[in-house]
Amino acid sequence: MERIMDRYRENLGFSVAEWKVVQPKVQAVMDNRISGASGMMSMFGGSRRGRGGDSSTEKTPTSELRDLLEKDDASKGDIKAKLAAYRADRKAREAKLKKAQEDLRQFLTIKQEAQAVLAGLLN
Repeated sequence: MERIMDRYRENLGFSVAEWKVVQPKVQAVMDNRISGASGMMSMFGGSRRGRGGDSSTEKTPTSELRDLLEKDDASKGDIKAKLAAYRADRKAREAKLKKAQEDLRQFLTIKQEAQAVLAGLLN
């Protein structure tokens, strides 16, 4: 992870001193991207090991919806409720990512912003 951060610092052109302020913003974007991606992975049976535990024991809207869909006798009402919870969770994750990206964007010049977009940090 340190190498990735060093690469971001170099590509964005921050001094070591400046990076001490900007790095937590970059880290927040990365963490929120990982959080969103792990939610999608668990929807398709993936694991969240190494990021807060095993998805088989950690109940999330994603895992609850997946578990419900595995039942042959799941009611339409139950599916609808779990789907709504999943969508709300996904929307909240997207909002957190957007906020983290906006927080980072405030510290960037237009050139750095373009580089951050190419690097996948910003949309």
